[in-house]
Amino acid sequence: MYKSLRWIALVFCFQDFTAFAQQSNDPVLITIGPKKVTVSEFMYHYKKNPVGADSLTESAGIREYLPLFINYKLKVLAGESRGIDTTADFKEELAGYRKVSAQSFITDKKVTEALVREAYERLKEEVNASHILLEVAPNASPEDTLRIYNQALSIRDRINKGEPFEELAKQFSKDPYAAKNGGTLGWFTGLQMVYPFETAAYTTKKGEISMPVRTKFGYHLIRVNDRRSSQGNIQVAHLFVRVPGHATDADKMTAKTKIEEAYGELQRGVPFDAVVKQFSEDASTKNAGGVMQPFGTGKMLPPFEEAAFALKKEGAYSAPFQTPYGWHILKLVKRIPLLDYEEMVGYLRTKVQSDERSNVSKSAVLRRIKQENKFEENKTALAAALEKATPLLADGKWQATNDQNLNGQLLFRIGSDMYRVSDFFDYAQRNQKPQPGANPQALLKTLYNAYVEEKNLAYEEDHLEAKNQDFKDLVQEYHDGMLLFQMLEENVQGKSLTDTTGQRQFFEQNRNKYQLSPRVRASVLSASTRPVLDQALKALAKSPYVINRKIEDLTFPKGQTKLTEAQREKLFDLIVILSKNPAYQIAISGHADAGEADSCSAGRLRSVVNELTKRGNISATRIVEVDESKFKPVSTTNRDKNRRVSFSLTTTSKQDVVRQFNVAKANTLTLEDGYFQKGDNKFIDGITWKTGKQTLEKSGRFVVIDVTNVDMARTKTLGEARGQVINDYQQYLEKNWVESLRKQFPVQVNENELKKLK
Repeated sequence: MYKSLRWIALVFCFQDFTAFAQQSNDPVLITIGPKKVTVSEFMYHYKKNPVGADSLTESAGIREYLPLFINYKLKVLAGESRGIDTTADFKEELAGYRKVSAQSFITDKKVTEALVREAYERLKEEVNASHILLEVAPNASPEDTLRIYNQALSIRDRINKGEPFEELAKQFSKDPYAAKNGGTLGWFTGLQMVYPFETAAYTTKKGEISMPVRTKFGYHLIRVNDRRSSQGNIQVAHLFVRVPGHATDADKMTAKTKIEEAYGELQRGVPFDAVVKQFSEDASTKNAGGVMQPFGTGKMLPPFEEAAFALKKEGAYSAPFQTPYGWHILKLVKRIPLLDYEEMVGYLRTKVQSDERSNVSKSAVLRRIKQENKFEENKTALAAALEKATPLLADGKWQATNDQNLNGQLLFRIGSDMYRVSDFFDYAQRNQKPQPGANPQALLKTLYNAYVEEKNLAYEEDHLEAKNQDFKDLVQEYHDGMLLFQMLEENVQGKSLTDTTGQRQFFEQNRNKYQLSPRVRASVLSASTRPVLDQALKALAKSPYVINRKIEDLTFPKGQTKLTEAQREKLFDLIVILSKNPAYQIAISGHADAGEADSCSAGRLRSVVNELTKRGNISATRIVEVDESKFKPVSTTNRDKNRRVSFSLTTTSKQDVVRQFNVAKANTLTLEDGYFQKGDNKFIDGITWKTGKQTLEKSGRFVVIDVTNVDMARTKTLGEARGQVINDYQQYLEKNWVESLRKQFPVQVNENELKKLK
């Protein structure tokens, strides 16, 4: 409760705003006890507060907001006077708020937004490319890096002179698939490749080879084969017949026969979802008619994507086609074009901040704060420090040198803060990780760069209040808001909820406020026609109510009582129905044929009930078991139909019955049940308020109203009025508390300065 109240009250304190400019000559507007509130502080709050937002130039708006602001400051001052903001818990929580908020003030928003826009523009286009990958470790030595780079240039030169790209890819590329596909990557779009690779692909012309591009995997040569406009996303339904990698020729023929049989059923007009249920081996979609999650270019195997995007009309389905996993038939559910920028910007911003693009923004921020905070580096000391790298760094076991002369040297300075070589060496020892084969000096340089970044960002965060007035004001608001919430909890919210004696006394003193108007307890059944009304009355005559929802029987071989996997799958559909409709009840009947043992029907019944209760977690109280044994045969010629378990659904909810009448057309039948006052329901208003059933025809509807109780006007009980009483009691407590605070902290308003704010 405390936390939720805190965040509700944050609406008052933390709306977006543009800070009122701080002035060198900033007169005092209000004195509250020992606190002095300047004109700029008051206007800072006023401009962002809803009370003043629409009437900024009107003195009435300012005067309306003034008492609210004073009350707010009084509550904050009450917390400060008790020293709440000096406790360890308070400081820890405030520090957490501050740290989270600081991140948005340290980012380079212009760079980030440019990257977001760039990502969106790239999503409008798809690229087909091939590549050759030459591996180079992220922490390779400069010599190794240069060697691989020159090798990439040499291969690029050979391609430009006419040697086949595919053959050179098979010969040199370290991409494990290059030997088979000649470096082909197929189609992709923005946000699917690492950022440097994506940028090279989108900036290289069709048919040309990029310069060597460095990523975390090594150097790439990229050939752009083609470009096209975005196809957007697509949603399909999937019918799948598996062909395992170890399948025999007989297995392959069986799978091919099965997919052709399924395709034949579709061509004969059998609904796609029914064919999926019968034939598909895709367990993740089979029970949903084969419908998959939407996907776009580069998300599926190329043959799968090609077949999906080749479908032009919703409901159209493909011919069977094969991938390395088996046979597929797809039906087009819908095409989903690329969303507008405004609809995607939130998602794109999250992606940009979480992938390699964020390094671009971080680099821009680091350059700015280094310049602003006068970062100075001792290059001589740095070079000497990097010389101390040993092969133990690659093992994660490096120890810093004992060279006191070097360790004591200044390595870099940020503002007035100085960092020595020994500080960096301590950091390197703590953060080193085993990276077998990596160049030791490159590893140490990487650790140094990370150390410099960490210290610059920490310095910026520590000094944000001095550099950024908006951040300073925001932290102050967090501080004041936290005090406000704790004081409200202690003096108003918490007390109003737990002080039951005070609630009752307040209720007794203000009973006249809590009046209950005349009302009736009734159900209102309204139908579009008289026959529908008659049918509904018949269906609702007795609970539980019958549901017109057919559940397929389970049939068993002679003497069999255990469930097969296929039967378990059918029961899973029933489990889903019962789970989604908690008012449903199920009657389960076990049957046997004349030639079977008497125990077969009971055994089948028990197998089904166990499956529902244990696997499906369906309560036994919702199940009615009926052992019909051999008493209700349904066929004399097909005895399989007698060896069965049958099902019948009912419900305890009248609304479930109503929904059945509205399947074909909405509002064919409606049912309202509860208490009604005058004006709540036009049909209730049109009858005599007395218990019993009444029928009327009004506004083209045929209506039966069953009134079970009539309440005359009276005073509510405390239980009936408790919510309203608690709300009023809170206002009463807060008013008294504020009055006491005004006595404790006298308030003076500088009327001359207030008049100037017109």
